[in-house]
Amino acid sequence: MKHSAQTQRAQAPCTRRGRRRISEAMLAARDELTSPVPAEPDKRDMLNMLKSLRGVLPISRGAASTLIIMVEKTSPDAWTALETPFIYAHNTTLMSWTGLSRSTLQRHIRELAEARFLVPQDGRNGQRGRRWQAEEGQTQVGFNLASLRYRWPDLLELSTEQRRLRKRVAFLRESIARVNDLVRAQSEDCGFQQIMEQAAGIMRARLRTDQVRPLEQLYGEMLALSTALAEPCAKPETDRNEEPVENLDFPTPYPVEMRPMGTQNGAHYTDTKNIQSSKKVDYVAADSGTRIEEMRCEGQSSRSDRSSVYDRTALRGFKGTATFYLEICSNLRDLCSSGRPTAEQLIEAAEYLSGQVGVTCHAWSQACVVLGRLQAAVAVIVMASRLERGAVIRFRDAYFRSLIERGARNTLFLDRSLYALRDHRTREVGVLAEAGVSLATVGVQSSKTRAA
Repeated sequence: MKHSAQTQRAQAPCTRRGRRRISEAMLAARDELTSPVPAEPDKRDMLNMLKSLRGVLPISRGAASTLIIMVEKTSPDAWTALETPFIYAHNTTLMSWTGLSRSTLQRHIRELAEARFLVPQDGRNGQRGRRWQAEEGQTQVGFNLASLRYRWPDLLELSTEQRRLRKRVAFLRESIARVNDLVRAQSEDCGFQQIMEQAAGIMRARLRTDQVRPLEQLYGEMLALSTALAEPCAKPETDRNEEPVENLDFPTPYPVEMRPMGTQNGAHYTDTKNIQSSKKVDYVAADSGTRIEEMRCEGQSSRSDRSSVYDRTALRGFKGTATFYLEICSNLRDLCSSGRPTAEQLIEAAEYLSGQVGVTCHAWSQACVVLGRLQAAVAVIVMASRLERGAVIRFRDAYFRSLIERGARNTLFLDRSLYALRDHRTREVGVLAEAGVSLATVGVQSSKTRAA
């Protein structure tokens, strides 16, 4: 037993106080400095690379932060071709730079030296002591950061791999969100509240991870929800196409008037004459040129009457430019990529704006079917403009659905709301002009307020 203890002490490295223990990796990094350099990146490129790979380097995040601070304290000229990046700093100086304790700083330096990201150069007899800058012909004492040049190819390969992983993560998150829109719309139509809550949980979980495997599992769960919704939501549509079932075994005690109506029976309790067969139909032959000419003239006269066409739309012929809509709704500017968006860009921005003001996806799609995409976008802009001016709308989705219902009954007048918003905007400009405030200043202040 005594012999084994002596053997262990003889084989153990020197652990005298103040002397550094040199490992094989540290010796390999020191010998590596004598070989040709594979790359010579400047200080800015090295800092950007280390900061982008802070969490994926083969060292801890604390050691990576210490290395970044040491690189920041070097001179930019030290990273040129004929210079060597070197740190001449006492332990107390490094502790003040990093805000770490002495033991934590030593642990980080040891970890960086083992990973061959720096080479510690000690003083006389291998003693660390105080860091001092040597004169010509003497050994420099400090930390040599030239090893980062030899790690540059590995860093580039790691950066390429991380870029590929980030693209994969972004693709999976976008795919989950796209399937979630379909699941949300189907759940609202069929009334499956539990599935909507599960989809919302998956959407929250996808933002809490940036790993590929968990995101692939979440994508599979979202696809499973979509598959589970496809069959129940498709059954009502097939049932509607089936022929109505008629009860032929109706109890006889009931009078004749209460028997079920079928295709062979007429309507009960009415004396109205069926005039379907009395409609006059003019059959136009292929060679009746006179009759065809009269019909063509009637069609041209009906097309010339444009007021009747405008009366059937909610805008009633109101022609508003994209600049006009951006002026009356300031929140719309943040969603448009240009100052003069096209009609399609304006509609896409209004679709994003509908979610911000409290309109559900189902209500928006219903408005596009009933009113059309342009008029649905104008209805959203009018609603958002009213909210900006202090209007109180408690149930916003119900309010928007009431607009759709009025549009279906041809009682929605969006032109009146737009004229009122234009007059309100004109009064605002007049008040600002009287106060001596320019519109550019107000626009800058409003943008800063929205950003805050």
